[in-house]
Amino acid sequence: MTLCVPRFIYFPLPPLLIDRIQKKYLKEAMKAYDKIIESKDDILKIANQYQLSSEDIERAKQYAFGKGVLQNQFIPDLRMAQSWERMVLGEEIDSDEVLLKHEILESDLVINQGLNQLDAHKIAQAQYPWSMIITKGNKQT
Repeated sequence: MTLCVPRFIYFPLPPLLIDRIQKKYLKEAMKAYDKIIESKDDILKIANQYQLSSEDIERAKQYAFGKGVLQNQFIPDLRMAQSWERMVLGEEIDSDEVLLKHEILESDLVINQGLNQLDAHKIAQAQYPWSMIITKGNKQT
């Protein structure tokens, strides 16, 4: 009789290790957000790349990476920062434009039209479902 042994055995990570991983991720994301906020030439580069107004890009940047993070208690997302960085470098992938348009719409709804963040996010997500795209692993160029 042959004993069948699974090739991979799942061991749950201990809570302290999870906490360290989360803290490291959050620290890296916060550092990336700071770099984005300090950047001075990203607005025009992205506006020109996508033929959008620099005012829309600036508002979306502040909303997603600056003042909006504190006001709406957003948890920094490293994937968003990486997306922004790719757009600045001209190395964007399809999902980056979806994120940009999502943030432009959501920031407009909250800042200019007075919608609450949750409702604005739902509307933006319906039109530009960035989080669904990246969850599915869509990394098309």
